[in-house]
Formats: sequence, structure tokens, C-alpha cells
Amino acid sequence: MTEGFKVSPQLTLPVDAATWTFACLAIKGAGKTYAACDLAEEMVKAGTPIIALDGLGIWWGLRVGVDKHGNPDSSKPGLPIVIFGGQHKDLPIPFKFERNRQIVDEQKLKLMVKAILEARVSAVLDTSEFSKGMQRRIVAIFVNELYHLNAPYGVRHVFIEEADLWCPQRIVGPELAASTGAIDDLVRRGGNFNLGCTLITQRSAVLNKDVLTQANCLIVLRILHKLDKKAVETWVESMAQPDDPRIKKWYDSLRELENGEAWIWHPQEPVIFKRIQFRKRETLHATREFFRRPEAQAVKMMDVGEFVEKYRKAFEPKPQVRPVEKPKLIPVAPVAVNPSPERNLPPLVQEAIREQEIAHHPQATVIARWPPEPQQQQSNPQSVLIQHTLPNVIYQRNRPDLLVPDEPSSPIGRVLAVLMKETDKAGNKLWTGRGITEALATYQYPADGLDEALRTLIHWEFLAPVMKGTVLSYRFQGRERIQLQDIKQTLSA
Repeated sequence: MTEGFKVSPQLTLPVDAATWTFACLAIKGAGKTYAACDLAEEMVKAGTPIIALDGLGIWWGLRVGVDKHGNPDSSKPGLPIVIFGGQHKDLPIPFKFERNRQIVDEQKLKLMVKAILEARVSAVLDTSEFSKGMQRRIVAIFVNELYHLNAPYGVRHVFIEEADLWCPQRIVGPELAASTGAIDDLVRRGGNFNLGCTLITQRSAVLNKDVLTQANCLIVLRILHKLDKKAVETWVESMAQPDDPRIKKWYDSLRELENGEAWIWHPQEPVIFKRIQFRKRETLHATREFFRRPEAQAVKMMDVGEFVEKYRKAFEPKPQVRPVEKPKLIPVAPVAVNPSPERNLPPLVQEAIREQEIAHHPQATVIARWPPEPQQQQSNPQSVLIQHTLPNVIYQRNRPDLLVPDEPSSPIGRVLAVLMKETDKAGNKLWTGRGITEALATYQYPADGLDEALRTLIHWEFLAPVMKGTVLSYRFQGRERIQLQDIKQTLSA
């Protein structure tokens, strides 16, 4: 086992860096993904499992060994990493169809996270073949489940490629709110659950600032755009002394950095402030440019059958075989028959009556008369009239009344507080998910848990779904069952 992560001839990061939060920032083509994969290679070799959230479909290259020129070399194995989803998948990302629409299979995705942890494998979650909405939903569920389950399984590092896809500065819609909230939790509190992460983006100005400012180690490669440099400046001002003489010189140097050259800045102990050149990758840098070259045909991925089998055992456990129990015999009260003095009840009729009465009243005693009453007489002398009484069913619907505080802490309370304040009493306004998200932001409420809140409010009949063309909207109703309570007034009274 190595004593650290040697990402450059000039720098070896400590083992504890596996739980740091890195921000890897650069323009396109400067080497940010290359640098992040160097760090990923070091962690996997050191025995620290990783997960890469890959919306571009390029991280599968970690499975392919290369020669000194970066070309595939079948004599050099790649890294033992299982690929979920994408064109090079070992296993698919679970989804299902509902009302002719492809959606995430949430329960199976959660089981997949648990199986990855139990099998202790490194994994790439390649979402590149899904729509953006589906990708964000997948990432939100996956990261949230990982965040809550990982602690007892030890240290693990999460690489988030093009992080602004999942947590941009401008949050519109429930999918973005969910993925941003999940990554925000990972960045802020992941260390408490043995999780570190690396945010990778070419547009630091677009990445959510609440997330970016929580990074404790900056990896900055070449940056040109003024707005992107401004985002870096915001991070630096929160971490460094404003009169530090190195800052001005540092900013000026960002335009001059070569591909793969970066500044590493970790203000806390151990303090790192160093300009380095990242080492050459030991696995394939699977860019589009590479696949235009002839040697791209020689790609051979490392066999991870053993790791896939570990996953399958965790994800698809064999059913427990239980011994077959003999059916228990239930005693049944005998059927009393009152025979006619002239002739006995036919055996077939006796059996029919017995089966019918046992089915409905196992302990009942049946008195059968023979011959039947005149009004029951039918053409067949052995026919029997059997009456069956069906119960009347009363369906009672319980719709709860709600008391909502003026400053609610739950997602349902926040949504109802906004709807009560922003909808007229006639209830004519139609709300979309995006409109509700923007209204929450107006009141500075987070949009966490919005999807679940909407489903619950529909079930409780506070929201009625309305389709306008292909757009799903909601009509707010039932405000007479809601009471807004001004807690501040109550306390002052």
C-alpha cells in the first residue's frame, strides 16, 4: 500500500485526501478530467474505492491499460472498476416504463448502491445515454442513498464529472433541485460518512457557489474567461488572507498554464500551495479525438468478471429454500341432515351443500330438507336452491386538515405555505413544478423533497393534476382545510 497519492513528480497527496473535497477547474482541453483520473488511479491502487458520476461517457477508460504514449496496451491491465450504464457497461442502470414513459426504477437503484458498497467495488455510473432530466434523477437518488449508507463501509471518493450538470448556479425544476440538494449534502457533510469528492467543471462561473465554496482543496488548470476567474477569486478570498502577496501573481499565471499543469491549493493543514505538472495516466484517456486514430481499434478492457460476480451476489441474492410443510387439517363440524321418512337425501346433493356451507361458514350446521318446498321444485328432482348473501360496502375517504406554521420546516409545509400565499381564493391559477420551485426560491425556501411533497399533496387532494397539452400542471384546492399559523404572533401574544 502506498503512503499517499502521487499525482505528480512534484507532489504526493496524503492518504487523508481521500475524504477531502476537491474542485478541479479548467477550460475545455486543459486537462481537468485527465488530472482527476490521475487522482482516481492513485486511490484505486491504494485500495480506496471510488465512484465516478459520468454524464459524458468517458470514465470507462480507467478499465484500459496503456503504453508510455497513451495507446491501449493489452499487456497492461486497466483498473478493476465496474461500469454501470453507457456503451461500455458491464451492468445496466435500472429503469422501467410507466404509462409508456421511461422512468428511473428508484427501488432497484437504491439496491444497486447497497450492492456496490457490500461488494466493495469501484464503479463508474455512466448516465450519458439518458435524457438530462433522467440523468439528474438518477444522480439525485444514487448520491442521496450513498450518502446515507456509506459510513460503515469505510472511505470512498466520488468524482463528479461536469458537476455543473447536476448542481448549477441557477436551479430550475424538481430534478435539478433534487440533484443539487444531494450533492450539496455530499460536499458539506460527506466527510462525516467517510466520503470525499472531486467536483470537475469547465465553467466554474456556472457551478453552484454554495457547493463550490465548500471545497477545501483547489486544483486550477488553465482558465481564461473573466467570469470563471471571478468564481475562483471568490473561493480564494474565503480561504486566504486578502493582503497575501502571492494572490496577484497567482491570478496572472492562470492564463499561462500548459495542458496538465495546475496550481494545487489546500489552505488547511497540511498546507499545500504548489504549481505542478500532473503525471502521465496509466489508463486510457477516452476522448473523441483518440477514437479518430487507428490505434483506437486495439482497445481491450480489463476483465472484471470477478467483481461483477461479487456485485450480483449482493444485488441478486439466491432465494432461501424453505422446507415444504404439509398442509394442516382443519376440523370441520359435521353436516347434520334431516332426511325425509320416505327417502334419503341423494349423496351428490349432500356433498354440494357441505362444500358450499364449509366455504362460507366452516363451523355451521346445515339442515337440508328433502323433498324441497314446492316453490323450490325444479325439473331436476336433485336440484337444490342455495342462497348467497353479499354485504353492502361503505367506502370512507379520509382527507386530513392541516395546520401550517408561518415558517414551515418540512417540504409539504413549505409548498402549502407558498400556495396559500400566492393563489387566489378562487383557485384559478395552474402551477407547474417549475413554478412551485421558483416560488419557493422567492421565499428563500429550499426545494429539497419537492417531488415527494407533490405526490403526497395529490394523494391528500390538495393538488389536482391537470394536463395542458404535454405539460403537467396542478390546481391548488382544499384551502378551507388548511390553516396558516403565524408562530411569531402567537409567541408575542
